[in-house]
Amino acid sequence: MPPSRPLFGLERVWRVADRLWPGFVNQLVIEGTGSLDATRWRAAVSTVLPAWPGARARLRGVLGWTRWVADGAPPIVTQVDGGGWDARGPAPFGATRLDPDAGPIVEVLLVSGATPRIVLRTHHAAFDGRAAWALAEDLGAALRGEAIRGAAFADLSDVALIGEGPSAPEPPADALTPTGPATTLAEASTWARVTIPPMGGQVLARALAAFAAAASPGLLRVSLPVDLRRHHPGLRACANLTGFVRVDPRSDPSAALRSALDQRAEGGVVRTAHTLRSAPLAMMASAGKKAARATLRTGLASSSATLSNLGRLDPHVLDGAGFRGARLFWIPPANPGTPLFLALTGHPEGIELCGGMPVGFASEGRLDTLLAAMASGMASGMAEPR
Repeated sequence: MPPSRPLFGLERVWRVADRLWPGFVNQLVIEGTGSLDATRWRAAVSTVLPAWPGARARLRGVLGWTRWVADGAPPIVTQVDGGGWDARGPAPFGATRLDPDAGPIVEVLLVSGATPRIVLRTHHAAFDGRAAWALAEDLGAALRGEAIRGAAFADLSDVALIGEGPSAPEPPADALTPTGPATTLAEASTWARVTIPPMGGQVLARALAAFAAAASPGLLRVSLPVDLRRHHPGLRACANLTGFVRVDPRSDPSAALRSALDQRAEGGVVRTAHTLRSAPLAMMASAGKKAARATLRTGLASSSATLSNLGRLDPHVLDGAGFRGARLFWIPPANPGTPLFLALTGHPEGIELCGGMPVGFASEGRLDTLLAAMASGMASGMAEPR
């Protein structure tokens, strides 16, 4: 029997998000120099796969019996022509769907052009950023002939990691979307990226302060992803093991975050989602679509934005087979339930701020304007709000 594990509650929520607005994927982009050898890359994928059963998982079963089973299509390597893409916004080859029901749920894009790029795409219902990064580390190791560490897959449990505690119901839809009313109800998304010069510490605090200054006036609420693996140091796991805490960026978000982490508050949303494991997907999708349309129509949501700080990462993670990385960033998985999804990534040349948004909120240059204002505020050393 192939390895398997249950579909977690929050993973089920992300599965619904994928139904509403495919594809719901993480995309790690490495920019660099050199060549892109598809044959070597396919060999690297084959080398790591025995240690990464979760990379070929697919969903089987219904309701609370749904499981990830490692018998789906393996990761694929795709060569694409990236000529003319400046990587400051969407490209057609980054929009294809990964299928959690049949696979593959992992794809490697080898993007040719004046600046060669490698894009590691992973389905967000099966991988969070930490899992995707661990896979990238092993793929790079395989390219260079180094040892592979692998990742746990079977017998994982998000609720077991966090232990007992209170649940955290979804907040009311009273937070403002950051760029004002939507100009269209179209179910489509876009993204944009800005690069900020290197800076010292407090990157997350600066980002929250800059967001508060750049966003529309009024009540803001920001969801901050928190890695559940912090409760099990050293765990390498192929799963979405991320909880959330919510802060008001116009108060003292750093103090609120410290307090929430001390109380292990990120587990509250995980416990709430766990109760949805037996909820019919059709019912969840209907509720999600209704909420998304209400957000587009009213400009109000339970969270104004999600801000994921991936930290300072090594752009050489996928060096090998003639390629050498120089910069990297993450394209966040935009979806109708989140007015704005921001991803922060550091590397030796600076900090990348990438934002994904429904087109109705991003139109008329508003997403570009918001990101530019945030970049300026962060670079100027804007003080954290109190």
